[in-house]
Amino acid sequence: METKRYRPIEAARILGISKETLLSYEREGRIPETERDENGNRIYTFQDLENIRDLFNLRPVLSSRPICIAVFNMKGGVGKSTVSSNLAWKLAESGYRTLAMDADPQGHMTTSLGEEPSAFNLTLMQMLVPDGKKSIARLSEVACKLSPNLHLVPANLSMCSMNLYLFQQPEREYRLRRALESVRESAEYDVMVIDSPPSYDLTSLNILLACDILLAPVKLDGNSFYGLQYLFDSIRDISGTYRHIIPKILIIPNNYNSSYSVSRQILEGLTESYGEYITRTVIRQDVSFDKANALRQPVFLLSPSCKGSRDLENLMHELTEIIKGKE
Repeated sequence: METKRYRPIEAARILGISKETLLSYEREGRIPETERDENGNRIYTFQDLENIRDLFNLRPVLSSRPICIAVFNMKGGVGKSTVSSNLAWKLAESGYRTLAMDADPQGHMTTSLGEEPSAFNLTLMQMLVPDGKKSIARLSEVACKLSPNLHLVPANLSMCSMNLYLFQQPEREYRLRRALESVRESAEYDVMVIDSPPSYDLTSLNILLACDILLAPVKLDGNSFYGLQYLFDSIRDISGTYRHIIPKILIIPNNYNSSYSVSRQILEGLTESYGEYITRTVIRQDVSFDKANALRQPVFLLSPSCKGSRDLENLMHELTEIIKGKE
């Protein structure tokens, strides 16, 4: 994945300090002299930010335990992979140790984070299902490092048969929960972000039984309500059958265009029907998402100041406020 470079004012904002404080660290010799661009301006890398966080105890605290966020909707084409990949990337940039987990065989989260799905021999499937006579794969064997704070458990088309193999396993509904328990015990990550498949199957059930927060992106078009009723019906079934309550459910209005009356009307209807679940953040329609997906990179790398980037950053802040408020 492409490495982002930060100007002093950008680096300071991400670190939560003033630009003057950041520059004083270098003047006083408390950090090494930073790299310069072709015009002689200071630039900071992702690793520079990490070094400064560790040196001056600036790492943010999200929760007393790792939080699992599932981005889920049974309807496809609503922006799940865009939200999950960019949310994971932004959390990592902000200093949270983040594990991105791609559970969709199409591998869109994997490609959105700059990786080629077919290049991986190990995926989430090997963490949940034994491979022949082999034991379950460890996270350290499957996850690849994308940046100092961001690791990825990839997906590819080899996972198309995962539901079939899961069905043959003992405690098949809890395989992911068991895998995440060991991740939580390691205390290696602050947050896990899962991109779910657009279906309700055994993989999805595993995700719903393992997550702490469920994010449901809803594209504000004529089919916006399609899938939401099924989603809440499924959640009620899980509550009754498995005695499991998902602690927090949030609906994210996506692809909003205020110049279209139908977009405004659908958002009003969505708020009227599901108001208690709607996020404050509404993600606006932005062609930068399509461009970033085509280039296989987060939108924050392509256009950090576009509408979509600002909305996703606001969503990240809203989520971290919710998580910290629950402590």
